[in-house]
Amino acid sequence: MHGAPDCLDRYQDQLDTLLSALQLVQNEPELQTPPIEKQVQKIITLGKELQRQLDVFAAQMARSKTKQYTHAFISGDKDERELENAFIQLDRAKADLNALIVTTHVGLSGSLRDGFTAALAVVQRVDRNVQRVLGKRLSIAAYLEEQRLDGEGMLQYKDYAGLC
Repeated sequence: MHGAPDCLDRYQDQLDTLLSALQLVQNEPELQTPPIEKQVQKIITLGKELQRQLDVFAAQMARSKTKQYTHAFISGDKDERELENAFIQLDRAKADLNALIVTTHVGLSGSLRDGFTAALAVVQRVDRNVQRVLGKRLSIAAYLEEQRLDGEGMLQYKDYAGLC
């Protein structure tokens, strides 16, 4: 693979931001919902495939220079395309995870019949952490800022439509 160190350096930031998002989910129990956990598992699967490809790449780099050149000549572009595809899939999975995180309704409990209670302290704490890691706000936090809650943190019936 020609230019391999440059190729791998380009992906370091992508992997760092993905790791930060995964650590956010790990550190915030409110974000550990079934859809988010399913997406985390998908990322782990993609990460294992990427690791397999990188292991093959490392083994090729350990060969003699002649074997490296022969391999690069025969299948170097194919290897680069496979590696690029793995990173694209991982990036898409990260974008999906980010979308799931920012749209998760953390800090709410209740039902349509009985009303919802918003634990504002929880919503605000998780929102700060999401902003710090992802640079985006929780949609529920932005929504709650715009609403008038009663003295107990209850949403009025007319406000429920905005939660969906």
